[in-house]
Amino acid sequence: MRATVTGQNHSGRIALKRRSRDACSQDIGKTTMIGSRSINMLRDGLRSIPVAALVGFVSVCHAQSAAKAQGPAGDAHAPSITTCVACHGALGAGTASGGPRLAGKDPDYLAHALSMFKAGTRASDVMQAVASNLSDSDIRDFATFFSKQNPPLAKGAPPPSQSLVIAGKQLAEMGAGSTIPACFSCHGAGGKGNGARFPDIAGEPAAFVVTRLHEFQARAKGKTPPAGSMTAVAAMLNDTQIEEAAAYLSVTGP
Repeated sequence: MRATVTGQNHSGRIALKRRSRDACSQDIGKTTMIGSRSINMLRDGLRSIPVAALVGFVSVCHAQSAAKAQGPAGDAHAPSITTCVACHGALGAGTASGGPRLAGKDPDYLAHALSMFKAGTRASDVMQAVASNLSDSDIRDFATFFSKQNPPLAKGAPPPSQSLVIAGKQLAEMGAGSTIPACFSCHGAGGKGNGARFPDIAGEPAAFVVTRLHEFQARAKGKTPPAGSMTAVAAMLNDTQIEEAAAYLSVTGP
């Protein structure tokens, strides 16, 4: 009797295994049938994706790995940074394509910036959309998290020329004549920031510095800026000076 039951169970298991194998074979067959077309579609799709988007995706993956490797069992209060790193690089390092660096900035400055994006008083379609769903607690968590990060500088390709870096150092430390003040006279020694009002600018990607200064210049054309403001200073810079400052800041450690 036992032998009969065992045999039936054994036969049942064999039948089940056969059905499982048959099901797997059918699934594999389906996959094989569409495989060539799927691969071609994937290739076509990848060709249409901008390089910046692929870089952003890689940054997300790298940042998630880096965040998991941080500290003992990670920070239980660390916010999810997946959305942030897609534009701002791994752990807020910034990106060579122009994503600004968040890492190491004053937490009050970061919180204030996010609050302005949320209120719509600071322009950026992307950041306003992101910040609109953040609570005050979320904003503080993000600001605190990124203020404590210190990832390597975002590397440009190719790196800036030495002549631009040297000229940019002069501009950042000494200014130019009597009309253009030194960058560090407001942004602190070495460009490491000066409280919540003047963020650290050392380590900012060159592409971001160039874009941001051009934004200040465009703003100055619409309305006369207050004397001594960043908008007023940027309005006095020429394109060469902007490139010089950007080159130097991009290779200067925060």
